[in-house]
Amino acid sequence: MHKPNHTIIVNWKKRGFGCEKNCTYCNWRSSPHLPNGAQEQDAVSNFIAQCPKSFITISGGADPLYKIEENRAALLMMIDTIKTHGLNMRVITREIASIASLKGRVQQVSISLDSDVMNQIERHRADWRGLEIEYSLVLPPLPQTTLHQLMPQYAQLQHKLGGRLLLRENLNSIHPIDPHEISSGQRSIGFVPNKLCLESRYLLKQPFWGHEIIQDMGPIMIYLMSSPSAYIFGGVVNHLLAPEVHPEFQDIDLIVTHDSVLDMLEKNFAYQFRRVNPIGTHPRYYIGNSTRAGKPIQIVRVKTQEEAFRFVFNAQYDVDRVLYGNAPIFRAC
Repeated sequence: MHKPNHTIIVNWKKRGFGCEKNCTYCNWRSSPHLPNGAQEQDAVSNFIAQCPKSFITISGGADPLYKIEENRAALLMMIDTIKTHGLNMRVITREIASIASLKGRVQQVSISLDSDVMNQIERHRADWRGLEIEYSLVLPPLPQTTLHQLMPQYAQLQHKLGGRLLLRENLNSIHPIDPHEISSGQRSIGFVPNKLCLESRYLLKQPFWGHEIIQDMGPIMIYLMSSPSAYIFGGVVNHLLAPEVHPEFQDIDLIVTHDSVLDMLEKNFAYQFRRVNPIGTHPRYYIGNSTRAGKPIQIVRVKTQEEAFRFVFNAQYDVDRVLYGNAPIFRAC
């Protein structure tokens, strides 16, 4: 029987987001469920008691080792609580200069990689003796065929690091991935699909299942690309057309001709929209954020398809004259 992972999401700052990084794939920063300050010990203990596995993860959210000297007491309280339940623990972090402070307290540290982290590894590696170190890399949100072409580079990276490398499916990716196809077949390289995150149990302000707090971008895009009342433009269309050239998009820009699109996004994807221009003006503009960790959506509400075309195909848009609807992609001539 499948046993879900259990992860405690931390954010030591009482206001703001306790992480020095600004990763493009991180949606926790704006999550309404992210804790502010340390969780109550009873809540942590109750959550740990539900874990069906032999280990539990302390993760972000923000970074568990953020300003470790200021937040050591809160982190150690959590570690000691886990130990009283007889569980092993893993900490996921980018603050590699602080990893040595975990020796003798945790069993495994997973280092989230980026270029800054890579440049510091050799400087600190000797301090980690006695700790089980693995490395974690969030894949770019690219189609499976492109990711498969990158596998030799990831194999070289793993060889250079010398430890197990986990390749994590990007939670913002809108391209489907078959885990069996993307897997390298090497025991030293693993693949973590989004499905694993969505089926996991998390403690934030309260316990959640992953699907309750993590927005799965694939179903949103399938709905929007098939809706006869929705037209997609801006950066997300550039990503659809040329993901290798435009691997990231900040939000989803929509033009809609019917309020049913907003209703569906609210009902099925936990979005909440607010109007941002005065009542009585046209078109209507909305900004929406989901109660799950996901991309914001900006909506222009017009009356007709012709009006949607005019909105994009005019002199204002020198670059983004591309519109995707439930029809072929339209370009301005």
